[in-house]
Formats: sequence, structure tokens, C-alpha cells
Amino acid sequence: MDEDRAPRWLPKAALSVAAVLLGVVAVLWIAARLRTLLFILFVSLFVAVALEPAVQYLGRRGWKRRPATGVVFGLTLVLVAGFVAALVPVFITQASGLARSFPSYVESVQGWLAERDIDIELIDPQVAVEFRDLGGLIQAYGSRVAGGVFAIGNTVFSALFQIVTIGLFSYYMVAEGPQLRRTVLSFMPPDRQREALRVWEIAVDRTGGYVYSRAVLAVVAAGFTSLVLSALGLPYPVALGLWVGVLSQFVPVVGTYIAGVLPLLVALANDPPDAVWVLLALVGYQQVENFVVAPKITARAMSIHPAVSVAAVIAGVSLLGGIGAVLALPVAATVQAVISTAAHRHEVVAEMGSAEGSRDERTDPVEGRVGDRHVEGVEGVGGAGVDG
Repeated sequence: MDEDRAPRWLPKAALSVAAVLLGVVAVLWIAARLRTLLFILFVSLFVAVALEPAVQYLGRRGWKRRPATGVVFGLTLVLVAGFVAALVPVFITQASGLARSFPSYVESVQGWLAERDIDIELIDPQVAVEFRDLGGLIQAYGSRVAGGVFAIGNTVFSALFQIVTIGLFSYYMVAEGPQLRRTVLSFMPPDRQREALRVWEIAVDRTGGYVYSRAVLAVVAAGFTSLVLSALGLPYPVALGLWVGVLSQFVPVVGTYIAGVLPLLVALANDPPDAVWVLLALVGYQQVENFVVAPKITARAMSIHPAVSVAAVIAGVSLLGGIGAVLALPVAATVQAVISTAAHRHEVVAEMGSAEGSRDERTDPVEGRVGDRHVEGVEGVGGAGVDG
């Protein structure tokens, strides 16, 4: 009979498991309800970490913490506002112009086809009239938007509220940074405090390096694009240059392609052959940047494998949308740096390396030489990981 009875520890274990599961469900439920606040805190922390090096720079030159933070945030706000203000007229004017010119482009193509005895009606006349009316509508509505009628609808209000809240949180995280860190560290034992400070310093170094290296590249790309567009006589060269510089550097993977669409459309609306020159200039500069300019500027900031970069961007978009794509690379660089300094990697044992080399040499002499180099590469990576 005793063998059929349940063990005495089973009810207690079942209660413990049930309590853990209920706790996990409760945490997930609370996180789902507070997801907007958690999103704001995460973005605010990133902004604070990104601006921390600039505040520290001013602090080393005698500035007090709060005035230095105010100056850095003020300059950042002016740059963002100037970027948006410069691009609003471009979007309004070019959207209207393209909508009005689209039927003319189609008619030109249709005439070219008719000259070669190809009778195809690419666009209905009524549709062409509607496109021209659409251009006037865009211009009329855009002028009202440019005049200041922005705060219409819950979506706009919510976005403005989140931006203001992120700005306030970020400001206090930077201005009160030392006190905040001391408060958090006071709950940890000394050895944990050192580890936490090391992680913080790595995060500031990687994130700050990413932001400022990208800012330098954005200035270079914006300057080059503005010069090219000015030489071609296209409208809004400075605004379009800023658009290309910011998007190509701060939106990973696809930012370069998205940034190039707007100047191409502007060139197409102005003079179609100019679009070819713009495309060649952007593609050529991208190659020079990838192989000459960027490696020198970003060598110290971060070094992430391309596959890891793509995976990080996909994960960021899945979790946080467009903001996640922007934050993905600095977060991945920080995690990679923390792992590389905290984890201890070991060299491959000599017996294993020699055995693999012998096996490769027996199968193919060329593959054997490649295998030898591969083992040496593994040892080198292990040593680099230990060095941090």
C-alpha cells in the first residue's frame, strides 16, 4: 500500500511549480499592460547612453553636469528640428510635382512606343486628370500642414506625448546619472558593482562610438550628395543631402536604398537623364564609403559580423518596429562586447588540431592546407576573445 501512495515531497513540489508559473504569467501580464512605458524607458536609456560621452566631454572641461546636459540636449533638439523643417517642403513639393508629371511621363513613353508601331494605352485619360487633381490636393494639404496644423488626431497626440516623455526621461537619466548609478549599485555587493560598472562603461563606449561615428559618416554623405545635386541643378540639394546622410547611416541594411529613392524621384521630375547621374553618383559613393571611408571611422566603434547585423535588425524590427531597427546595431555591439570581455575562450587542443590536419591532408592536400589555416584562425580568435 505504501508503494501506491505519492511521495511526500510531490504536493510541495507541485505547489512550487504552480506558484512559479503563476508568477511568470503575472509578470507577462503586467509587462503587456506596461509595454508603452517599458518601450519609452528603453528608448530613453538608449538616448541617455548615446549622449553620455558628449556630456562627459564637457564635464572634463569644467562644465557642471546639469548645464552640460542642457547644452547637449538643446543642440540635439535643434539638429532634429532643422532636419525635419528642411525636409517638409521637399516632400510636399515633390509629391505634388510627381503626381502632376506622372501622366506626362506615361504619355511620353506611349508616344515612343507608337513611333515603333506598338499601340498600347498605358493610362486612361480620366486617370491622368485625377493624377493632376491629386497633385493640387497634395500641395494644398501640404501647405496647411507646413503652416502648423499638426496636432490632429489621437495618433499625432500620442506620438508627441511619447517624444516629450522620452526627452524628459533621457534628460534626467543623463543629468542625474551619477546619483542614479550610485543608487542602483548600493543594492549590489562590491564584486557585482564592479561588473555592473564595467558593463555600463562598455555600453557607453559602444553606443556613443556608434552614434558619433555614424554622425560623421552622415555629414560626409550629406555633403557629397548636396554637391552632386547642386552640380546637376536639382532643387533642394541641402535638404536632400541631409535626407540621404541621415537615413543611409542610421537605418541599418535598407537605409541606403530608402534614402536614394527621394533624390532619384526629384531628379526624374526635374530632368529624367539627371536621375541616371544621381544613381551613378550614389552607387559610386556607397562603394567608396564601404571600402575606404567607413572602415577608418568605425574601426574603433564596433565590429559586427554582417550576418549578426542582419539578425539583430530583424529582431529589433520584430520587437520594436522601426525604432528597433535603429537601436539594433548598438545593442548588438554592446552585448557582443560584454560577452567577449566576460566569457573565457580557450585554445583548441593540439591533438584535435593535428588530427583534423592529418585527416584533411589524407583526403586532399589543398583542403589540408586550408584546414591548417582554419585551426590557426580558431586559436587566434580565442586569444582575441580573452584579450577582449
